[in-house]
Amino acid sequence: MSKKELYWIFGISIAGVLIIGILVLLIIAQSAQYQKTPDVIPTMDQGLVSTTVAQTVAAEFARQTAEVTATVTNEPTPFATMVFPTATPTNTFIFPTMIVPSVTPIPIACDRVQLIRDVSVQDNSPFMPGDTFTKTWRLKNVGSCTWTQKYNLVIVSGDSMGAKQVIPLPGNVEPNQTIDLSIAMKAPGKLGNYRGDWLLVDPFGKRFGIGSKGDSSFWVAIRVMDFENPKLAYDFAANLCQADWQSGAGTIPCPGTSSAVEGYAFLSDSPRLESRQENEWTIIVHPNNASKGWISGVYPEFVIAPNQHFIAWVGCLAESKGCNITFRLDMKNLKTNVVKNLGVWDEVYEGLVTKIDLDLSSHAEKHVQFILTVQVNGGTPERANAFWFVPGIILKAPPTPTRVPPTATMTPTDIPPTATMTPTDIPPTATPDGG
Repeated sequence: MSKKELYWIFGISIAGVLIIGILVLLIIAQSAQYQKTPDVIPTMDQGLVSTTVAQTVAAEFARQTAEVTATVTNEPTPFATMVFPTATPTNTFIFPTMIVPSVTPIPIACDRVQLIRDVSVQDNSPFMPGDTFTKTWRLKNVGSCTWTQKYNLVIVSGDSMGAKQVIPLPGNVEPNQTIDLSIAMKAPGKLGNYRGDWLLVDPFGKRFGIGSKGDSSFWVAIRVMDFENPKLAYDFAANLCQADWQSGAGTIPCPGTSSAVEGYAFLSDSPRLESRQENEWTIIVHPNNASKGWISGVYPEFVIAPNQHFIAWVGCLAESKGCNITFRLDMKNLKTNVVKNLGVWDEVYEGLVTKIDLDLSSHAEKHVQFILTVQVNGGTPERANAFWFVPGIILKAPPTPTRVPPTATMTPTDIPPTATMTPTDIPPTATPDGG
């Protein structure tokens, strides 16, 4: 072999080694590029990805090595003219097309009712046999149709308590408007519990009401009880709704409900007073929710008799922290129309109650109207939960006169002479014992 041939072989060998080294570096760089490619799905199994990359690199290395070997062996090519393959990523992630579901609006029922609250006569309110009262519901039209005067309020079950069976609506009620529907009723003559269920009915006779399906009734429920108290000449609790009740928000119904922000008055036979639990009739009152809120009940005419007393216990209800109120008892003389205050009592929530016992004897034979009032006196108006416990007028026995012996009348001749004391008659001043 000539020297020229040896130079050619030596040169080709060196060129081949350089080419292989460059290809190895290129493959390593390509592998690093794959690892940095952001198109790889982040949630793919890392072991699977690493195995796939390794297999791809090995296959590409084998292919390129085979091409280089073939070039070196069969067809020598100058280093400057060699073309190196370009790596093309194969793991390209294609984002799926987002499909936004279309929302089909649910149609609103034509006639549907929402009970906002009982304006008067909360459930199980007590009444005496034959008492008249007015039940009021505050209802909202949550349907899509307007209620007209052709719509009616009808009883569907239970006791109508003297009310009409069908009562037309007093006016139109547009969707999202509210209306107060009232029914005049009378407590049955027998003692017991009574309930009547009511619905609305459209002009075509279809009934509807409250609830998710719009078919549930709203109702009035009362207890007919005996209030007779032989100890009382007049029972303010038993005659609660014989009084005209007003608050700082205007005239309020009787009995009211504890959810009324305009103030309320109703009865309870199991009140939780500030200091204890009781089981006698109590008037629960609450002024309208305002810093100067108040509530008053003006009772019917009453003729005061001798030796009568007004008695009651007053205070805040249990769990009424922030209660700060003033109780007033006034009396209107129906002959002169003059209103006279009989007493004022301030109460706060501190665990105590106040007993009131006022002798009315000085007003005997007067025709009067008593006025019970509670005013907000600070604190939290929403917590001004007050009570008049067993308020009434009782007859007390007149006080027994104390017998005083007659005083003897003495004539001037009967007056004994005044004794003149001489200095010797003055007893000596005792000297304290120093021992």
